[in-house]
Amino acid sequence: MNDANHSVASLTFALDVEDGWPPVAAESIPFDMVEDGYKCQKAPIYVKGLAVGDVIEPVIDNVNGMVFEWSHIRHSGHSTIWLLRLDSPNNISEILEQFRTIGCSTVELAPFGSYSIDVPPQVSIGDVDQVLSHLNPDVVTTAFPVFRHIEED
Repeated sequence: MNDANHSVASLTFALDVEDGWPPVAAESIPFDMVEDGYKCQKAPIYVKGLAVGDVIEPVIDNVNGMVFEWSHIRHSGHSTIWLLRLDSPNNISEILEQFRTIGCSTVELAPFGSYSIDVPPQVSIGDVDQVLSHLNPDVVTTAFPVFRHIEED
């Protein structure tokens, strides 16, 4: 929901591609423009260090409008998980649905086998681990580019 103090923007981040990875040279992510910066609205698939709810100050290139560098103004309590499909068959669709069922949101770039999960602070890491336990590590690899949850007992 937008009001007089918030508007929506899409920032395009330039990515460093090495040996064909990531498979794209840029990633566009929706943000809300807030009083002190840009608030991330969706989990990035390739931009490291960024999570939903983070407020950042981007340096936007005047020539092409892309973000080549940025800094945090505020970190959210959200964590980000990346999944990369290595092979088929796999159960990624079912896993993503399970994540949505426990309160996470997901982003997909299926043609490249890349997926991102936003884990809000109120979602239990125990529940997240339970969902992840259903992945076959020979078929899908997992990374935690942003982990801000407090470890549970």
